[in-house]
Amino acid sequence: MTATRLLCAFVTILTPVLCRAAPAASPPPYVPGPDPKFIDHAIGKAKAYLYSVQANGHWDLPKPGPAARPDERGNMSLTDIQNSSQWGGLSALVVYTLLSSGENAQDPRLAPAIEFLKTAEIEGTYALGCRLLVWNAMPASRHKEMLELAKRDRDLLLKNLRTDETGNAGLFRYTADPYEGADHSASQFAVLGLWAAEQVGAEVPAKAWRMMETRWLKDQDASGGWNYGKHFSNAMPVTPSMTAAGVASLFILNDQLHIAAAADCRGNPPHKAIDAGIAWINAHADEYFQAKNPFPFYTLYGIERIGLASGYKYLGTVDWYKQGAGVLLDTQNDDGSWGAGPADTCFAVLFLTRGRAPLVMSKLQYEIDTHGDTPRPANWNQRPRDAANLSRWISRQLEREVNWQIVNLKGAVEDLHDAPILYIAGNQQLSFSNSDEEKLRQFVYQGGLILANADCSNPAFATSFKKLGTKLFPPYEFRELPAGHLVFENLYSHARWKNPPRVQALSNGARELMVLLPLGDPARFWQTGAVAGHEPAYELLANLFLYCSERRDLRYKGESWLVTPDPKLPATRTLKIARIRHDYNWDPEPGGWTRLAAILHNQDRVDLTIVTVKLGDGALRQGGYALAHLTTTGRIKLKEPDRADLKAFLDGGGTLLADATGGDPEAAAALESELTALAGAKFAPLAADSPIFANLGVPADQIGYRPYAVKRSVGQLKGPRLKAISVKGRPAILFSPDDLSVGLVGEPIDGILGYTPASATAIVRSIVLGIP
Repeated sequence: MTATRLLCAFVTILTPVLCRAAPAASPPPYVPGPDPKFIDHAIGKAKAYLYSVQANGHWDLPKPGPAARPDERGNMSLTDIQNSSQWGGLSALVVYTLLSSGENAQDPRLAPAIEFLKTAEIEGTYALGCRLLVWNAMPASRHKEMLELAKRDRDLLLKNLRTDETGNAGLFRYTADPYEGADHSASQFAVLGLWAAEQVGAEVPAKAWRMMETRWLKDQDASGGWNYGKHFSNAMPVTPSMTAAGVASLFILNDQLHIAAAADCRGNPPHKAIDAGIAWINAHADEYFQAKNPFPFYTLYGIERIGLASGYKYLGTVDWYKQGAGVLLDTQNDDGSWGAGPADTCFAVLFLTRGRAPLVMSKLQYEIDTHGDTPRPANWNQRPRDAANLSRWISRQLEREVNWQIVNLKGAVEDLHDAPILYIAGNQQLSFSNSDEEKLRQFVYQGGLILANADCSNPAFATSFKKLGTKLFPPYEFRELPAGHLVFENLYSHARWKNPPRVQALSNGARELMVLLPLGDPARFWQTGAVAGHEPAYELLANLFLYCSERRDLRYKGESWLVTPDPKLPATRTLKIARIRHDYNWDPEPGGWTRLAAILHNQDRVDLTIVTVKLGDGALRQGGYALAHLTTTGRIKLKEPDRADLKAFLDGGGTLLADATGGDPEAAAALESELTALAGAKFAPLAADSPIFANLGVPADQIGYRPYAVKRSVGQLKGPRLKAISVKGRPAILFSPDDLSVGLVGEPIDGILGYTPASATAIVRSIVLGIP
């Protein structure tokens, strides 16, 4: 059989229709960042389609008869293949896809298919590999049962492994039939299935892993790619789908055999075969969805696998998820399917769902700036599997798939925000260029957190990271993270840890901006996957991840709180806003007003001119500002010139908005005391129907608070609880003891006593729009 017929046979085996290529249409133009709502809709349509073609509780044809054998020329008809070797595979692939996309294993539509798979007499390599993926995707509560099923399927799958010396040793047949050949397509599903068996707990002999690795390495083409098989009579071309299979398989094999070798600090370990394979993929990125590719959905499934395994956000210059998601949204059939039916639909859904899973962290690929000479490569990836293994462990604890990725500082700062945490690892003194430092600063201003691990507890790295922090954020200094901090008391408790990691952090008084692990080298244990005895190294990072997401719904990759002004929209109004600079922590969240200004421009055609004004020198009363914002963390004490400046501003018709950043109780008490003394009057609550709230955009009772505030201060209260003092008959001083400043930045972050980001934004937007 030709390579095309064999791979076509696989798609046919898993789809009870005649094999046909996807419609020959030119791919659409690149669409940057498809709207997550459109992706949700596409996945929902696809799942409805898959359920619609279910029959008798599963997705396979009736049980086939005895397996057919090839004729003397080595050929089999497609009907013979469909009716024999891979029976059960379509149901396994669909069930795995539905579980991966969030469906409940107890769903009455899905449970019968799982029961069918538990007892189905499956023997085919593709089918067994897919069924093992199902067992690995099942809830942890059913682990004991899944382990026994995984052991059974591991043994069945290993029977299909060629161990002879005919040139195919280490590859897999379609079945255990000795007449069948072996190929890279079937073999990638075998490697994937055996990996799933290991994840469940069914160990695979190291000898088998070594045999598989040897074959994949030997079969790599000089160009860096792979073809369908090197041992057929007809020469096979190198293809994107098979190269993706080779790279993804080598990642698994390397993890099984060599993961501990990179634990020491010896620089970034190369893997020549994987690097060459990715280079081939990078060079052929435009072929993934070309009409000449007969298996676009199967190929994209492979691209998703290497994208997740490698962590690279970009393959070459292509953001593989954005590119693929945009094309899939444009090529979905009206009935919710893709391509030829259920199998192609599953590959498309797996790409969309797995590729957008929430990210724990983005690992930074960086250089050492030499201030004039060519930058030197940094030891940023000495532990190439640290973030991967950590994310996999967190996935198991949360029973939800989470991922990681690799980013660099060559693109826009917005590229860094796929994940809440930017992870910097190394054992060298850090030195970034001025432009790179500015991107790191803006990443934090926009709501991100930077985490650093000193590989091998290197003191030069730790010292330089702390110097970087004080340079980027000069008002603040690193301190030992105190016991009782949410990073120590989130999902896992610091009190349980026998050897807790040492944690130093830099805070703006409301949230952590930078976190350093200077000693203990937790990343060594992430790299090796060693958990027993080193649980704090993992539990700390699970806590940090949940701290950065408020323990609520994790955001999919592509979802963002960032807002940028649309330059094509003309403004119809301009307002001058004063940010009041005082002698205390006057500007904890510089990114908040920048974001609000973008929202006002896009939604309301109002442009803000935001000016920092030093309090007490007369500039506030003379600048023509419609609104001034005063905030702080901790205590604040106004001087007499400060009070005179504020009083003149208010008497002149200005409006003052004050809030305690982070909802800090000490700041709230100090601000209320100072402003009460300034006005010679007490604050009164603003009623929900106050004109101040006329532009909320939502009913006042839909204004809500962060989970931390609900738990610690406001309970089930709904609606804004701002206070006001009137000057000359108008509410001139507006005060919020609950945080607005962190909320304006937009990110979910734990430990904030204040409004949700959406509510904080709505409140301040309404105040601004209400200014005459």
